[in-house]
Amino acid sequence: MARRRGESARGRAAAQQVPLGSISQPAGPLPAGTAACVRCGETQLTRIRMALPDGRPATFVSCASCEHTAWFALDGDGTPLSRREVTGQD
Repeated sequence: MARRRGESARGRAAAQQVPLGSISQPAGPLPAGTAACVRCGETQLTRIRMALPDGRPATFVSCASCEHTAWFALDGDGTPLSRREVTGQD
């Protein structure tokens, strides 16, 4: 495959990757418990997918209205995780 002038292998690899979601417009369905703030009910939330210390995927949720934050396991039932589960510390 011929490269165009100024195109690097790294640039081609990055262009072929699946696009990431956005904080304001997440891709796919929302994990259980993350559609609205558990404290005030606000639906305009910041959601960030992350991995917990034990490797499980989770979503961090932050509400700009009441400043409440919580973490939810992607395969969970919608119950916020405890700080111990999130940090891996007792």
